[in-house]
Order: sequence, then C-alpha cells, then structure tokens
Amino acid sequence: MSLTRSFPPQIGLARVSGASMLPTLRAGDRLLVLHGARPRTGDVVVVRLPPTAHGPRPLAVKRLDHVLPDGSWWVTSDGVGTDSTELGALPAGALLAVAVLRLPARGRRLSWLRPRR
Repeated sequence: MSLTRSFPPQIGLARVSGASMLPTLRAGDRLLVLHGARPRTGDVVVVRLPPTAHGPRPLAVKRLDHVLPDGSWWVTSDGVGTDSTELGALPAGALLAVAVLRLPARGRRLSWLRPRR
C-alpha cells in the first residue's frame, strides 16, 4: 500500500485478516481503497496502529468513529479487536486510506462501504 497522499485520490487494494470487523468484513474480503480521500465519520479506513514493545503492527482496517478537536482519529472495531478504546486516538498521519467497496471472498456479495450521497 502506498503511504503517499495525492489528489486526485489513488486507488488501491487491501485484504482483511482477522475478525475485528465482523460482521461487516470477514477475513479474506478485499477492499477497494482510496489513498488521499477525505474520510467521514462512519467510514471504514485503513490505519497504521502504533507499534508494540515487540515492534510494528500490521496495517489495520477499522471504522472512523470521530475526529477529536486536535485532529486525531478515534477508530473502532465493528467486532472485538484492538482499537482506540485500547490505544487511544491515532495521529492524523496514521490514516492511510478510505475503503469504498468490499470485494468479498467467494460466496459473499459485493457491497459499497461508503454511503452514497
């Protein structure tokens, strides 16, 4: 995944692993993401979680719950997983992309993740 942000937004793919976004997303689902897109509350986003004492964490898919007055991001899991409840707010630079479409693993339907306006 690219760490640069540009305008217009760049399209990318992300693959979901783990169960933190159940029931919305399952392990194996692929996401069409936009790097450089402006996120909105409720969006599914790709973020870089802070490292542990043992080293960096993998990129994570979370839901943007809200933006704090200082510009940091509060992200949550739809299921049970590591999120801002445990880690606190993430700095603005931790948000890498906004997911717009789920390309499901076999047997599930394609679905939009961003509300259409």
